[in-house]
Amino acid sequence: MTETLGARIRRLRLARGLTQRELATPIFTRAFLAAVESGVRVPGDTSLRKLAERLGVDVEDLRAGRPPGLADELRDRLREARRWLSHGRVDEAAAENERVRDEALRFGLADVAGWAAYQLADVLLHRGDLHGAEAAYAAIAEDELSPDLRGAVIGRLAYARFVLGDAPRAVAMLEAELRAMRAAPAADPDAEVRVVSWLVYFCAELEWFDLGRRLEHEVAGLLTQVRNPEWVGNFYSIAAQLRHGESELDDMERMLAEADRHYRELDLERERGLCHWARGYVQRRAGRLAEAAGEFRTARAILDRVGAVQDHAGATIELAEALRRLGEPDEAAALAREAVTTMRRTRHREGVAQADRLLGVVAAGRGDDAEAERLLVAAADGYAGAGLTADEVNTCGLLGDLLHRQGRRDEAVAVYRRALHAAERLR
Repeated sequence: MTETLGARIRRLRLARGLTQRELATPIFTRAFLAAVESGVRVPGDTSLRKLAERLGVDVEDLRAGRPPGLADELRDRLREARRWLSHGRVDEAAAENERVRDEALRFGLADVAGWAAYQLADVLLHRGDLHGAEAAYAAIAEDELSPDLRGAVIGRLAYARFVLGDAPRAVAMLEAELRAMRAAPAADPDAEVRVVSWLVYFCAELEWFDLGRRLEHEVAGLLTQVRNPEWVGNFYSIAAQLRHGESELDDMERMLAEADRHYRELDLERERGLCHWARGYVQRRAGRLAEAAGEFRTARAILDRVGAVQDHAGATIELAEALRRLGEPDEAAALAREAVTTMRRTRHREGVAQADRLLGVVAAGRGDDAEAERLLVAAADGYAGAGLTADEVNTCGLLGDLLHRQGRRDEAVAVYRRALHAAERLR
């Protein structure tokens, strides 16, 4: 039988060795408390809050019949499950998140249950189930969520859609969410920083560096107000990727050191691996190819160890590109073929296109023009389909050069014209 509110108050009173008069005085009469305990009277919000204070319990715990401190205990368990996932204890993390979600739902802790559901979607993403993760995030987004949880969910949902090949929709979703947040009467720093961090990530991917830096500066002042230190680490590790060129390497290192500090304190291993990836990404753009390759190797090893399927494939293709530029085409091609196998399985359109382009360039270097053309056409179409216009333009340039070298002038001109038309969309 479900315990009534009155019976719960009586049980807690007796457990503390109090008589009805001792609990009631001086705020209530003993008769009022007796009526409450017997179920004849239902205390109002103010009276219930006073009784909760006298009994030393949270008012919502008293109202819902929850064990004292349950919400805090479940949040601690969620943090532990988050660490387990980051260290590759994927099955344990999934099971614990399910237990927390079920217990939170049983006791009416909707926000805790929402965070558990979010972390279960993160498990799918970690395993490389991009479509499953997208569906899970989308389902959570339909619920009424606290601002910080909604910011986290919408950010992840946009990311899943971005890597599945719908960059325009992903960007538009985040821009709409950011406008809604800023129009709300009270802004939530955690939510805004989380959404902006993902927008900055997309800007780095799409080479919209000016917009990315503007967004970065808009929220930098909010970082000291953010309650979740992981979001601060994410912000720094993502914003660091807007840096490009030798003159900005010191700034990049400062930002990644700050991100790594937060991840060390939170004991998040996967995220530290992503810091190495970010460092390699910037170093490669700055022309420090050997250093970049070293960072990508470190990132790849960490991400493999923790079982982050999609991230490991991404670090692998980045390493392959660095090695190709270092004059190691055989190893680069082998790594690209390894990465593209995973990316085709998880339907990561950008990753597949990146691998096809790299393999096409390697094939061209070996004199296999037919294979190079096939791969570069596939890469250009893949980038176009994913809405990654800058990469489409660059790939069309490579394809046009290949055709021009073969004396196929009209076909080369058509490809160059395609690149110019695509470049118009970047303005």
